[in-house]
Amino acid sequence: MEDSTRANGITDRFIPRRGFARWKEKPLRTTGYVEFLAHYDAELRKTDGPVAVVRRKTGAELPLDQKGKLLMVRLLLDEFGTVDGVNKAIGDYLNMHS
Repeated sequence: MEDSTRANGITDRFIPRRGFARWKEKPLRTTGYVEFLAHYDAELRKTDGPVAVVRRKTGAELPLDQKGKLLMVRLLLDEFGTVDGVNKAIGDYLNMHS
């Protein structure tokens, strides 16, 4: 007759091999936009109307599609909070990659 005792396998939950630190890191959704603005040496500037995307040295507004610009500005402001925060992130990116 067969023994009624069976070897039970591990019943604990699956433990991933990667460290927990990777789970805590939140990837930036706006990295591409920051790279784009840094490439053109541009920044956000608050005007009387909507936020403008201008070059730092000349102050000329970049010719961007209105819908795409609004989406980019909204995501950047959601990520960094203020116009100054976005400009600081662009400056930090330029300093890291110079």
